[in-house]
Amino acid sequence: MIRLLGLFFCSLITLQAQVANFDVRGNWVGELKVGATLELIFKVRGLYNIEGSLDVPLQGAKDIPMLINETQQSVKFQVQAINGLFDGKKIDSITLEGNWKQNGGIYPLKLVKKEGNFEPPKRPQTPNGPFPYISEEIIVKSSAGNLAGTLTKPMGKGSFPAIVLITGSGSQDRDESIFNHKPFFVLSDALTRAGFAVLRMDDRGVGSSEGDPSKATTKDLSEDIYAGVRALHMQSGIDTTRIGLIGHSEGGMIAQILAATYPQDIAFICSMAGLGISGFEVLVWQTRKVTSKTLPMAEVEKSVLRQKTLLTMIKESTDSIKLRSQLTDSLGLWAVQQQKMFVVNSPEFRAQLNQLQSPWLKYFISYDPEKYLRDVKCPVFAINGSEDMQVESERNLKSIELLLQKHGNVNFRVQEYKGMNHLFQHCNTCDIEEYAKIETTIEQEVIDDIIAWLKKVTAKNSQRKR
Repeated sequence: MIRLLGLFFCSLITLQAQVANFDVRGNWVGELKVGATLELIFKVRGLYNIEGSLDVPLQGAKDIPMLINETQQSVKFQVQAINGLFDGKKIDSITLEGNWKQNGGIYPLKLVKKEGNFEPPKRPQTPNGPFPYISEEIIVKSSAGNLAGTLTKPMGKGSFPAIVLITGSGSQDRDESIFNHKPFFVLSDALTRAGFAVLRMDDRGVGSSEGDPSKATTKDLSEDIYAGVRALHMQSGIDTTRIGLIGHSEGGMIAQILAATYPQDIAFICSMAGLGISGFEVLVWQTRKVTSKTLPMAEVEKSVLRQKTLLTMIKESTDSIKLRSQLTDSLGLWAVQQQKMFVVNSPEFRAQLNQLQSPWLKYFISYDPEKYLRDVKCPVFAINGSEDMQVESERNLKSIELLLQKHGNVNFRVQEYKGMNHLFQHCNTCDIEEYAKIETTIEQEVIDDIIAWLKKVTAKNSQRKR
């Protein structure tokens, strides 16, 4: 016993010596796996007054201020602006191991100290000025508050056709930024150079836009976009008979809703990876697609069944208190079956319940495209990539085509791009994580096809009476 105790003290002394050589100053780099893999760079500087910041290159985030708390055995990096906290244990002078905590989620994270400069990923399509067109900041007034946007217009006098760009699900900025890609900046630049005025806006609660997105449904968000359409009527140089929409993913849903609800104000719509089937079916398909890449088929079917059970509860519920109890029981049973820890009152569990009970999710899974597509009579261009891992390409495109035909709209075009993902990039694995590794933001072929279609339909509709 004494011999073992002596070995323990030797180990302890060695460990303390290693920690004693620890210097928190420097660059601490780690990979956070949250569906995709994000590189986090915690930068600590200073001689007497230690200060730090966080960079997330793939998201274009740089120098986000952070607080540093160091003890003999641990280090904490608190990033208040994004409600994030790294809580790590000192392993040696260049290694920290712990967890990243953000908005109720806990994710393992290992940081290694590295020196040198860290360059953001290459994005060759991101436009650089000077630009051969007018670009101005505008404020759009909606029921959510003031929404900040950028309006780009061709030079010169004229009555230009105009487009409002609509981001996909989740709170996004006007460029629909993801992994340092700026798809809507790329698209708006190309469209404006081709002769179109383009409005793109920060979603409510993002960037300079006001409003609370937490209680908003897709229908609520559609009213923000319609406010943008109405704002274009107040701008000079806009042909108000030729205003249309381009929506990506959930933005395609919003385009459907607005074209059906305000047919006299929407001259055309382009749906990029939009829905042609119910939101319920989309989420179930996503679950099967994603889990089948890593799990045996028997486990895949279990995951799908669990997903269907939860979504059915949510869709059919009329009592939020009863639903919360049902969800708790269902998630608890699943945790027991998976032999996972289940703490009902933990922040992580409460965050998961709140997400499952959000108004957005209930609306999304109840969404039936036919309810709106039957009333869409304007020209429609529906596109998707064959390797989309978020919205099943063939089935959704075919459904959009059949629904438009069924209800008498023959002015449409449907196209699938082989070998492309949800962002319209040529891909290999085609999962979300790969988005970050691809330098191209949107394949030029897709941009060219959109522009060619827009020129055709706006020429046809240039004299349309309202």
